Amino acid sequence: MDRENAGKAWMTWRGLQAEDEPKLRELDRACKQADGDEWVSNLVRDALAAMQEHVDNTFCAAGEEILMAVGWIQLLPSSENEQQVILGGRVHPLYRRRGLGTLLLEWLENRANLVSGYHRIRRLIIRNEALTADAHSIYVQSGFTPIFAENMMVCSLEHSPPADRLPETYRLVNWTAETAPLFYRAYCDAFYDRASSFDPLEKWIAEYEGDTDFLPQSSWLAINEDNRPVAFVTAGQMGKMAWISQTGVVPQLRGQGVAFGLLAHALRHFQQVGYPEIGLHVNVNNPAAIRRFYELGFRRRLTRARYEKTAL
Repeated sequence: MDRENAGKAWMTWRGLQAEDEPKLRELDRACKQADGDEWVSNLVRDALAAMQEHVDNTFCAAGEEILMAVGWIQLLPSSENEQQVILGGRVHPLYRRRGLGTLLLEWLENRANLVSGYHRIRRLIIRNEALTADAHSIYVQSGFTPIFAENMMVCSLEHSPPADRLPETYRLVNWTAETAPLFYRAYCDAFYDRASSFDPLEKWIAEYEGDTDFLPQSSWLAINEDNRPVAFVTAGQMGKMAWISQTGVVPQLRGQGVAFGLLAHALRHFQQVGYPEIGLHVNVNNPAAIRRFYELGFRRRLTRARYEKTAL
């Protein structure tokens, strides 16, 4: 359907139905094709789960053969005085800039207020894994505050990664049961000036080792000549893409090429293993890291963000 005829299509607003699943899949495909292919969100799963919880927790603009827009709410476990609600939604690329997004968000807020109960604080949360300028504008105009934003950056491994190497005074080890505590120490030392608290050692290790996508043989730790762990990279797999889960270097070694050399080593490793590309997330407020990744060959593919709004 072309844009000229898109606005003339018959449309009705209603709740989702079980038979809408194929249309949800097509809507998800169209949005990811237009905004950037990401695997974190799952429109079909979340919308159908909201419908099964309560049919009135979904709202869609339906045509004869297509869903033009869909929205849903999800109630999170909450305290006695506060109800947290996830607001989810998509507008088909062919039907954007027609007011559907604004109307959809207004309905979602009203529904969230209704199910939350007016005696409780309502924290409304929007998570967008492929943020567009139009979506940001709608959120802000509706009173939502951006909480954080991260760029998804991707590096093609079709070409040779940088040849930079760590100095010979450093040795590299992989993640094993014996070295995992050293990874944790490097993690804490790397972020002690940026984090207010850390998960306990056992929990931190268990989260990695319980992740079926985690690649311990592709995770690396740099240890200096004094046997101190000073930099690390933990890695995983997302579909056919290699993924850097986290990387860090102790503050006193920042800007000295240690992190760059370690990342270059990781890229060469993944190229040798046969991955076509590698990705990661980096906070948009970390220009130094973005610059380093750019020098390594990474380019921004999309931006993920979280917005919140609190009402009494």
